[in-house]
Amino acid sequence: MTLGVCLMTLAGLAQTPFVDDAGRSVQLPARVTRVFAAGAPAEVLLYTLVPEMLVGRNRLPDGAALEFFPPSYRTPVQIKQLPDRDDPAADAELLALKADVFIDYGSVHADYVANVDAVQRRTRIPALILDGSLARIPSTYRRLGTALGQGARGERLAVEAERIFARYRGALASGGKPLRVYLACSSDGVIPCLADESAGEQIALLGGLNVAGDTASAPKRPRTIEEIRGMAPDAVVVTAAGAASRLRADPQWQTVGAVARGRVYQLPDLPYGWGSRPPSVNRLAGLIWLAYVLPERAFDDAFYADIRSMFSTYYHLELTDAQLKRLIAR
Repeated sequence: MTLGVCLMTLAGLAQTPFVDDAGRSVQLPARVTRVFAAGAPAEVLLYTLVPEMLVGRNRLPDGAALEFFPPSYRTPVQIKQLPDRDDPAADAELLALKADVFIDYGSVHADYVANVDAVQRRTRIPALILDGSLARIPSTYRRLGTALGQGARGERLAVEAERIFARYRGALASGGKPLRVYLACSSDGVIPCLADESAGEQIALLGGLNVAGDTASAPKRPRTIEEIRGMAPDAVVVTAAGAASRLRADPQWQTVGAVARGRVYQLPDLPYGWGSRPPSVNRLAGLIWLAYVLPERAFDDAFYADIRSMFSTYYHLELTDAQLKRLIAR
């Protein structure tokens, strides 16, 4: 074999092609050890899959969330500025931290694709964008795990996600009549999360009916209390901190039957929100919780086992009984 052929062979072995969810073919290093998350959804995904590879985190653990991270992951390097399509100066931390790969996760909208293209072009660091749809979580773990040299761990996380999907799919549609749910995406409750948005994916998988509709049918404005009352939800779910107590105390919201009956629920939020804040793999915990809370099922041994498994598998933490109690207080 000639020297030229040897060099070409080594060059080929040094890179691995990966086609991301925008259809972009990206050449990754054969061995990846340092990854940089483009935003909160990617940061949660990468923390669950390769926490030791994260070069830093934009959102540092603090407050009540801190105890739900193992000690070794409580004090990461803080990333103060994420790269931006229109600001080359924002690449500074990505370059200084010597990341092997820059990864975005969530919406594969043209604007986000343009962002990873721009960052890759300027920094020459391979950049991926992955579809954050709830149903694609298992395939994302398998593909990304393999690409990052963590195929076995990616498979383990994928299998656990599939198990959760299989156990809870359709849980809100028993008896052929889906539970009617109003999801509030604003702290005052009047801006709904719609059925075809990332915030609505949990209710859809569980077989519930999102009474606010979808982006094609819903008005593009906040709703009035009268409109929400007319939707006749069986339950109201809020994501903003403190929103449930505000709705319960508001005389206007008390005219909504579900609220008057005490059926307004606040999604847990430790260590990350159990809903779509951010819309990442943290929503798996919310699937389990919603499947019990909305049909008014009592928490049982299977529920506790699934929450413990979720935290052990994805968040690298074996929950104590006290921690489990704090997580699901309602």
